[in-house]
Amino acid sequence: MKKYYDCLNVSEAEFKELLHGENKSRCNAAGRAFMAERVNVLKPRRIEWSAALFNAAEELGGLKPGEEFTYPNAQGGISIARVVDLYDLPEGMVNPFLYCFSGVMHAPLYAFEALRFYAKKTGQLLPFISSGKEGNKGLFVDLFYRMEGLIRKTEYDSYYAIMDELGDRNWVYENYTLCDDDDTEGNLVELYEFAKMRSLDEVTFVMVSGNPYYDKRLLAEWMWQLRQEKFSEVRINLVLAHCPMWYSYNRYVIPEAQVGSEIAMGYIAASLGPLYKDTITFDGKTTSERPERYLMPGVAEADWEMFYDLIVNYSNMGWPNYQELLYGVDHETAVENIILSDLFARASFTPEDYDSGISMMLEDYKYFLGGGYDRTSQKFEDYLLRTTEKKFF
Repeated sequence: MKKYYDCLNVSEAEFKELLHGENKSRCNAAGRAFMAERVNVLKPRRIEWSAALFNAAEELGGLKPGEEFTYPNAQGGISIARVVDLYDLPEGMVNPFLYCFSGVMHAPLYAFEALRFYAKKTGQLLPFISSGKEGNKGLFVDLFYRMEGLIRKTEYDSYYAIMDELGDRNWVYENYTLCDDDDTEGNLVELYEFAKMRSLDEVTFVMVSGNPYYDKRLLAEWMWQLRQEKFSEVRINLVLAHCPMWYSYNRYVIPEAQVGSEIAMGYIAASLGPLYKDTITFDGKTTSERPERYLMPGVAEADWEMFYDLIVNYSNMGWPNYQELLYGVDHETAVENIILSDLFARASFTPEDYDSGISMMLEDYKYFLGGGYDRTSQKFEDYLLRTTEKKFF
């Protein structure tokens, strides 16, 4: 297996001594930061990818509009999680909110597409909400934890800032709340607390992640969590809008929208890697002492060997136990793979890459819409109705 130690400023022996000696084999956020402070990447590595890999990843991790899943809820009944087309959100939802999250920094464009086509269809304006502090095991701390720039402070602050470039400021920030979550379960807790704060007995979150590989993981984890008593005061309905695969080939290439980038590969690996770990079937069968997610259709039958290189060598946002479970990699080697992937990912982008890339992307997107929103002379709802009938994704 390629290790790419020749791309580092330390030898293989020095790398392993740092990692397993001083760092005590940690690969959490602190452990990753420890290694990043001491090991530099001197040159990028060659990334192996193919269109077939990306398509297979979407097939495994994504879901198709029209799919539904039933699961027990905390209210003692049965809920249905629905998968819908980004451009055809359902009518009749109870207290719906357009929820944009997950770290993909062009996700707000997916959310805006859903927003404007829902407005065209119903004449209604979906309220907007976002959450997500830093996530990704600290990989993006230097990106978000700045006070200036389009990408700043936290993931959700950046999402709100991007939406503010596109829409009415009062609409964008109407439901803004401070968030503390750092993981998937934390996001769900934030949403639940938000609904309680608004004194809602029932709420629908239309989930837009911008990540076409993330659908199964997200629903598998949230449906399982929503049976817990701590979510009993508010019935949460899940409507997941599948985001079509999209990579930019022109001038505004941000890392996760660049075909075969370290960051893009990491998002795919993090979406697929956990799908087979600590699962429970919908009828209650499990071999895990602490199940964390439902076993989704197609996961057990998947050709996991096809994703070996992806999950073993590019899991810059994942954990070593995915490699151990799926491929029998020993723990020490799996930790080395995670840290190597993390180092290459950190070296593959700068905050300025994101700022300039997203700024150019927003300008092109506004042009696509037929012009940007003029908040001094237009009603936001009227503006949405007049935007192009064409689909961006």
